[in-house]
Amino acid sequence: MRLLLINPPHPSIGSRIPREQLPPLGLLSVGGPLIDDGHDVQLLDAEFGPMALAGIVQRAAAIRPQIVLLGHSGSTSGHPIVAELTRLLRAALPDVAIVYGGVFPTYHWRDILEREPQIDVIVRGEGEETARQLVQALATGKPLAGISGIAYREHGIATATPPAPVIRDLDAYRVGWELIDHKRYSYWGGKRAVVVQFSRGCPHLCNYCGQRGFWTRLRHRDPHRDQQFHL
Repeated sequence: MRLLLINPPHPSIGSRIPREQLPPLGLLSVGGPLIDDGHDVQLLDAEFGPMALAGIVQRAAAIRPQIVLLGHSGSTSGHPIVAELTRLLRAALPDVAIVYGGVFPTYHWRDILEREPQIDVIVRGEGEETARQLVQALATGKPLAGISGIAYREHGIATATPPAPVIRDLDAYRVGWELIDHKRYSYWGGKRAVVVQFSRGCPHLCNYCGQRGFWTRLRHRDPHRDQQFHL
């Protein structure tokens, strides 16, 4: 399958400061396993510029993806941009499957599916394994009801499947570093930089924070494995 990962521009917290940029680790984490499954995966990082929505759609139309997967680190503040962008993508690519993931859609999947008909599927929670299963189902026509950790429409009604199992072995899913040009990313005064993640979750149960509900439990990577990249 020809897949396009889009990191949309967003106005609040995230990876961009003036003239410097960090890569979208979440999308790279989803992209690596999809590449390993044999899919043709490209990343469009629209934070550079940032790109205008019309320019994003033009680039996407030239790539002609079968599935577009969007996610963002700005989460709540970035959602209105995702909503507008996906409307434009649907108009330009009427047959493409549009998949949306991240913290905000995980918690607000029902509202999004009821208000944004152009979005086909929402990935809830961790995306690495769920995205693999979803893309396989979309490629083969397999029913979506058997995939844990997603939300979609069943006979026009917003429906969620049971939560996906927690990924116990984070090292089983590699980051797709080859999707980016490392020379484009820098921080702290022009020094080349990336983001790495050695753990997920939190041992605390703070009722004001969504991290516990999103990651569910604390887990660690092996610091000697699967975080290797060449700057």
